[in-house]
Amino acid sequence: MKLFSLLNKNAISIDLGSYETKVIQGNLSKEEIIIDKAFSFNTPAFSYENGNIKNQYILIDTVKEELKKNKVSFATCYLSIKSSDIITREIPFPALEDKEIEGLLKYQLPEYLPMDYGKYVIQHKPIGRIANQETEKLNVLVVAIPKDMVDMHYNFVRELGLKPVVLDYQSNGIWKLFKFTDNINGSIVPSQKTIAAIDLGYDSTNITIVDNGTIQTSRVIDLGGQSMDNNVTSLIAVNSDELNLKKSEIEDVSMVEEGFSEHNRYVNIVKTSMEGIMDRIDRVFKYYISKEADNEIETLLLYGGLSKIKGVDKLFSNYFGIPAQVLNNARKVNLNDDFYRYINCVGALIRDDEV
Repeated sequence: MKLFSLLNKNAISIDLGSYETKVIQGNLSKEEIIIDKAFSFNTPAFSYENGNIKNQYILIDTVKEELKKNKVSFATCYLSIKSSDIITREIPFPALEDKEIEGLLKYQLPEYLPMDYGKYVIQHKPIGRIANQETEKLNVLVVAIPKDMVDMHYNFVRELGLKPVVLDYQSNGIWKLFKFTDNINGSIVPSQKTIAAIDLGYDSTNITIVDNGTIQTSRVIDLGGQSMDNNVTSLIAVNSDELNLKKSEIEDVSMVEEGFSEHNRYVNIVKTSMEGIMDRIDRVFKYYISKEADNEIETLLLYGGLSKIKGVDKLFSNYFGIPAQVLNNARKVNLNDDFYRYINCVGALIRDDEV
């Protein structure tokens, strides 16, 4: 399956998550993405973790049932994944043609990625040029995905009765969305900003930094909503339904009211947990800023499950001193309801040659 590719008409796109699985069905033209169906459902517990299928049979049965329930029949399938086991690096190369880079890649990789290359599918994408005093180099994003991870997802799609076409890395998907649309949230032009797109997922957080339409840095950190829930349940006796209700009752997670109450205590735990995630995100930001003297981040765009907590945009803005918004809509994409939930699905539908 191609890692950087895309779309046929009447395709479905699946975003597998350890907490929730998202599915859209639609097609794409150069003018817009037309979504016919969009639905989500809880992923069976312990069946999918950090980009790895742990219980293939129960996961396949559940997804098959949901596809049937939503009247999705045979179609080409695009799959979007993220995992801390996927390795990404930005590597400087001599300014060569793409075919020459591919040949040089196997000699350069050991310096940057000490691993058994036979166990990975490796893809690369030129992302810009680096001007030194005497020479100019090409900056290349290299993505290495474990082969067994690729194989298990390919087999998963086949077992669903669908035609596997693309396995797409989620950072690649958000970059393609930024290239496809010319306006986000009615005010942000992706081609004119340095944006940190932050997918606040359940078992991990994905950070993708895009500079004026060009992807620059991509990292996954192994902290997310699950660590927050664990922090809460270690201090407050609540079940999963009560946890979700309490999250929906938060009026502004960036502010904790004075006075002791169970609600204030809960909001404080959530806020502290989010700060732990932001601490890890900050390391990625510092790495990016340190690479070039004029590197900066102008806007934060938040999406994924934790982005629906009220006030999370203010919390991020206050912490980093950078304007933050929840990614609610994008021009040329006709999906307005719960847009934050289906962004990875939408990104997987976009072809590189369309952008």
